[in-house]
Amino acid sequence: MTLPPTISYKWLWFFSGAAYGLFLRLVVVWLPLNVDGAMSLAFLVATPIAVGAITLFGLRHSVFTLRHMIFYPWVTVILMMLGAAISLLEGSICIALMSPLFLLLSSIGGLLMGCILKFTQRRSQPLAAFALLPFIIALAEPQLPKAPHIIQIQRAVTVNAPADVIWQQIVSAKQIHPDELPMSMSHLIGVPKPVEGVNRIVDGKEIRYSVWEKGVNFQAEAIEKQYPRSIHWRYQFTEHSFPKGSMDDHVAIGGEFFNLLDTTFTLTPVNAQQTTLTLTAHYKIHSAINFYAIPLSTVLGHDFVATILGLYQFRSEREVQQQVSRVSLLEHR
Repeated sequence: MTLPPTISYKWLWFFSGAAYGLFLRLVVVWLPLNVDGAMSLAFLVATPIAVGAITLFGLRHSVFTLRHMIFYPWVTVILMMLGAAISLLEGSICIALMSPLFLLLSSIGGLLMGCILKFTQRRSQPLAAFALLPFIIALAEPQLPKAPHIIQIQRAVTVNAPADVIWQQIVSAKQIHPDELPMSMSHLIGVPKPVEGVNRIVDGKEIRYSVWEKGVNFQAEAIEKQYPRSIHWRYQFTEHSFPKGSMDDHVAIGGEFFNLLDTTFTLTPVNAQQTTLTLTAHYKIHSAINFYAIPLSTVLGHDFVATILGLYQFRSEREVQQQVSRVSLLEHR
């Protein structure tokens, strides 16, 4: 006896697919599969395909359309993401970053299962095949090559301030307030905001001390400097740089999969009162999903670099205005 394709019956499959996705999230982390856990192909690629296929399998006794095959799996993915958030399996940053990939691949899973159901007798074999797909990928994944990839991000902004004023803002950025930072996608998804960045001389070396929200802290060594034209520093992260809960472990900067290597600030005078400030940063991506991580990191990298440039532009131009006001005040005395 088969159940009719009622709304409650469809929701049963929505929740079943979501539960299976959460189960796979636990499996790839807890079992000794020799994969990169939540950053593995088994989870980030095979799991949403399986979840989408499971969702469509619940419609096998009803008439479904192309729209159903594409968008019904999204309901399951949303439920899965809610479950991951409530159970603290994933933080807001990871959920935001992997949601587009999960939605896309779940639709692919739904389309594949829909096509199979259209041309078969709609038995349970397709369900078993898709349910086993993440495990099959997990067994094959350790044999796949995983090469690191270096990304260069470069952006420039024209600042209405002399180079020496901008330089001072760069090497001594104290008490950064949230309203000094331009709108940023990185910060909207939960990346901590910078609070302070100060250069100090320690044992003959110039060290950059950076502090972000949620206790994030790290250092960088200035390895090349030409006042007031350019400064280049290389980052140093430790196991204490990102306290537990500040960022998800598998997307933390300086971690196994993502690392910020160095940044260079270049100041090029346009005229006596204007300077082109250029920021060049290098990141390293080392994951099994570089096909997705590279473009995503590039977008976020440009977003974050634009935020830092916006901060120094705002502070430098404000400093110039304050200098003009002080001079004007003295002249009127």
